[in-house]
Amino acid sequence: MVTVLLATYNGSKYIREQIDSLLSQTYKDFNILVHDDGSSDDTLGIIDDYITKYPDKISRIDAPPTGSPQGNFSLLFSKCESDYILFCDQDDIWKPTKIEKDITAIIKAEEEYGKDTPILLHSDLTVANENGQTVYRSFFRQQGFDNGYITLPHLLVKNYVTGCTVAVNKALKDRSGEIPKECPMHDWWMALVACVFGKIIFIDEPLVYYRQHGDNEVGARHSKGFGYVAEKIKNLSRVKSDYLSTYIQARMFRQRFINDLDSDSQKIINAYCNMSELSKMGRIRLLRRYDFKKNSKLKVLGQYLIV
Repeated sequence: MVTVLLATYNGSKYIREQIDSLLSQTYKDFNILVHDDGSSDDTLGIIDDYITKYPDKISRIDAPPTGSPQGNFSLLFSKCESDYILFCDQDDIWKPTKIEKDITAIIKAEEEYGKDTPILLHSDLTVANENGQTVYRSFFRQQGFDNGYITLPHLLVKNYVTGCTVAVNKALKDRSGEIPKECPMHDWWMALVACVFGKIIFIDEPLVYYRQHGDNEVGARHSKGFGYVAEKIKNLSRVKSDYLSTYIQARMFRQRFINDLDSDSQKIINAYCNMSELSKMGRIRLLRRYDFKKNSKLKVLGQYLIV
């Protein structure tokens, strides 16, 4: 069984287009599980209309609001026992072959590495404006990402997996366990689990129109040039807070899996967990020694200033 987890909150403006893109997939053997996080607009009414039309395809969880996208997806994740689970944002548009290509690739990976191997699959995206028109064909190129950054030292610092493209198998779901509420995002936690205990598979093809608009919780912000620097300086307290949250996540991960880590992973995670207790020069030395670096010289310079 394949299940698409759709987390919603005040998404009435775009959600019809997203659900229609799911119903138009070339791969048909899947269902959609929805949880609405307390919308005050017509999102819930729209969802219920679709459930009435497609009762065998779409269902929703009636549970209290969680208060965050991370909490919303984590709730959905905890309730799903399917063999393959895909994560879906309410305001994007899935290209028609997304599920087909995801499932084909993840089954191939299971055949190669074993069905008991935790596997996380993610893909590139096409950045779109609020009308769904292409702005950048490749989100990965726009952001200066490289699949070589999907390593444990890099993932401890920054998430290079875009949650709205993610598909996971049952083995990863079981290995992840309950996602700690302290984690910045659910997909980041799952990426760490897959990196340490399984495999991360990347499809170098945009399979989602990643819609950018004024209400995005996370988006395709520019990460280059003086505009990027100015934004970070303006929001310096938030930048520091975000950085501290990565230490908290690493400690939660170590606490959960301390008895299961191999020696290399344990050494890397211990070093990252201990960084905040060191002097500034000590933190910079560890950053360089273990390659706890982001994906551009400008961002690394920012790290030297912030850590």
